[in-house]
Amino acid sequence: MMKSKAAMAVGSMVGTFIIIYGTTAVFGLLFGAYLFEGGLTNVNYGVLAVLCGAPFAVVALIGRNGKVAQGAVILSAILFFVIFILVHLVLVLSAEAMEVRRVMAIFPISALLLVVVLYFTREREKAV
Repeated sequence: MMKSKAAMAVGSMVGTFIIIYGTTAVFGLLFGAYLFEGGLTNVNYGVLAVLCGAPFAVVALIGRNGKVAQGAVILSAILFFVIFILVHLVLVLSAEAMEVRRVMAIFPISALLLVVVLYFTREREKAV
C-alpha cells in the first residue's frame, strides 16, 4: 500500500506541474500573454504548482483508507484542473494586473477545499 500511496502523491505533484506549466505555455502561444510577468521563467509558476499540488499529495499519503483517498484525489484533481484552466484563461484574457499574493492564495485554497470536502464525502459514502 505504501508504494501506491507514494506513487499517487508523486503523480499528483507531477500532474500539477504539467497542468500549470502546460496551460501557461498554451495560453502564451495562443494569446501572447501570461498570468505572471516573465512567462514560463517566472518562479511564481513553480511555487503555485507546489502549493496547489501539496493538498493532493498530503491526502494521498495520509489518507486512512487507500481506496477512499485515491477516489477523492482523482475526483478532486479533475475538478480542480477544470476550474484552474478556466480561471487561468479568464485571468490571462482579462489583461488586468492581478496581485501575485491573491493568485498564490486563491488556487491553493481551492485545491485544499476540494480535496478535503471530497475526501470526507467519499469516506461517508463508503460508511453507509
